Parts: sequence; C-alpha cells; structure tokens
Amino acid sequence: MRRLRRGGFGAAGVLLAVLLAAGCTSSGSGDGDGGSSPPGTGRGGSSPPGTGPGSASASSAPTATPTTPAAARPLVAVTVTGGIAGVHNELLVRDDGTYTTSTKTGPGGSGRMTPAELTALRRALEKADFARLPREATGSPVADGFSYRITYAGHTVTTDETTRLPALRDVFAALPEE
Repeated sequence: MRRLRRGGFGAAGVLLAVLLAAGCTSSGSGDGDGGSSPPGTGRGGSSPPGTGPGSASASSAPTATPTTPAAARPLVAVTVTGGIAGVHNELLVRDDGTYTTSTKTGPGGSGRMTPAELTALRRALEKADFARLPREATGSPVADGFSYRITYAGHTVTTDETTRLPALRDVFAALPEE
C-alpha cells in the first residue's frame, strides 16, 4: 500500500474505473508486435484509419492475426489518487493474472501474477464480499490524503486513509507489486 502512495503499485492495486467505464475489454492495438500495451488494456490507441479489421487497404497483404489468445477480462481495477504530489495511479489485473499499471504521466509497467498469487487475490476478493460493502466509505477530508477506488464484479468501492475498510485489507495485500 505504501508504494501505491509513492507513485508505484505496492501490494496490489486500485480499480481502473476509468478503463472499465471506457470498456477496458477492447482489443488494444492488435498489432501482435509484443509492444508495451498488452491486449485488453485499451492502451496504445486505436488503429489508424483504413488499417483496422474489415477495412479495405491498398495493399493485398492479409491482415496479421494477433498471436496471443483473446484478451482476458478485467478481474479487479484499482485507482489511487491524492497526496502532496497529486498522484493518479491505476492498476488493472485481468482474470488470467496479467496486469498493467499507469500513472498520471503515462504507462507504468506490466506483468503476470503466479497461479498461487492469482488464487490468493481471487480468495481475498471473494472474502471481501463487494456486494455488501458501502459504495463510498470516506471520512473527513485530509489535506494531501489518498483516495482508493476498487472495482470488482461490477461493484465499485471508494475509500480513503481515514476510513480503511477491514474487508479490503487482504485485497490490497494480494495485489501485485510493481
């Protein structure tokens, strides 16, 4: 959790509500070049006009098919904002264990959780019982405080440093470190 505040993602992540709201199941760039934007992150922009699937092209070369399997669905998204530096950090963990991070200055990193780590995260998310958590659990505003927004299974919870929900402790501990 400390690394989340300093600009990196510590023991896990905060929801990517922005990506979820924008349809984070997009196929990414789909160019199959292994670049820094894994499929399904919605990062990397869209294909230039006339180059997307189904578009006519002056070239007769077939469109390259991505070599990666279909994009994994989002599992949990975390957004951390605030602090004296005005951080805005995001973490998206997909159901296959891959994850990406970003900051207000651009892309952060990416990786893949081990099967054991992913299992621990899934258990923590289920145990937290998001459907029963308050949508907003924040206390009195604190100067330079941090706000945490977590989205899982269609439920979004916003909390802050003054009102730490005990049900989320294991979720934060199970998030990937970046």
